[in-house]
Amino acid sequence: MTAIMSIDTVRELEPVIRRHAADAETRRDMAPEVMSRLVDARVFRMWTPEVYGGLEMEPNDALAIMEAFARIDGSVGWVVSNSVTVAIFHQFLPATVNTELLGDPRAVPCGAFWPPGTAKRTGDGYIVNGNWSFASASRSATSLMVLSVLTDDCGPVCGDNGAPISVVTFLDPEDVTFLDTWRTLGLRATGSTNFTVTDLHVPQERSYQLGPWETTEGPFAAPLYRIGLIIDAVRIAQVGVGIAQGALDEFTELATSKTPAYTTRLSADRETVQDRLARASALVQAARDTLRASVQAGWRDVQDGPRITGRTCLPMGLAAAFAMDACVQAVDFLYESAGSTAFRDECPLQKRFRDLQTLRQNAITSWSRYESLGKLILGRRDDWPFHEL
Repeated sequence: MTAIMSIDTVRELEPVIRRHAADAETRRDMAPEVMSRLVDARVFRMWTPEVYGGLEMEPNDALAIMEAFARIDGSVGWVVSNSVTVAIFHQFLPATVNTELLGDPRAVPCGAFWPPGTAKRTGDGYIVNGNWSFASASRSATSLMVLSVLTDDCGPVCGDNGAPISVVTFLDPEDVTFLDTWRTLGLRATGSTNFTVTDLHVPQERSYQLGPWETTEGPFAAPLYRIGLIIDAVRIAQVGVGIAQGALDEFTELATSKTPAYTTRLSADRETVQDRLARASALVQAARDTLRASVQAGWRDVQDGPRITGRTCLPMGLAAAFAMDACVQAVDFLYESAGSTAFRDECPLQKRFRDLQTLRQNAITSWSRYESLGKLILGRRDDWPFHEL
């Protein structure tokens, strides 16, 4: 595919992002001015199929743009990567519904999967109830995707494998109640607040049962969508790389201007600082390179091959887990080396530290995924359902 977006798009938006960053942090939500410019630039349409007016960009091209946004501001990088990825979840909806939800050139798809709500079947759809967390940028959403457990009068309905059946539904933001719950250590400007619905009827055509995840015809049968849901772990780690690279930029500037207390040499001239900066740079470089290499290999595999799932998730899954660890370690080096300057609100490095500590807690790239990936390596039953989707 030929993309009509590049890093130049990020550079053009950088001034408005930086201008509104402090206010967005205080508001705990994305700045409307930034969201409007992102929509105008078609940033949220990177992984939307071309047939719906999207860009359908190759994975690494889009991931590089996500990283570039995160390098400027972690919250913007997160919101961009999240909404871009949500578009992939539309693949089991009817084409007429996707034309409505994704065909809008100003579409901002958002949503939340946890904790799951409940969905009770009716003759023409589902009655949905729930209180979902981590709904990033949801106040700017044009549609909201949620996960629920299928229930009946006796409780959860289980499938043939004995596990509860999950239902994905797409809601109108006007039908939900937003709650002011997003008070966090970092990524404050993502507006990842809770929202609720009570006895909301969702039509069948705006719903589907989760799994199996193979699409064999239509626009979502293209190679981009065979890369598998493991790309979600990769894009989260790529945001981590962007945050860490931003920290490297800011620390380098600080080190060349700061003389630590009770000393006479600039930080940049201290051997311990030079050592830690080099180590941090190596870690960020390794994180970026291993992500890119694993995605490129996966991209080659899906051109004429099956969807990536199960054990074939391993290369990208391991790359994402390693990259997140490496970025956290890198920023720890920089934060420690910045001294008391680093813990002040006015220090950009402090925000990088907070954002990355928050990002690393995401279940999809948390330390627990090493165990899940290890089970795949050893041929054991994986306890992480997203590797099987």
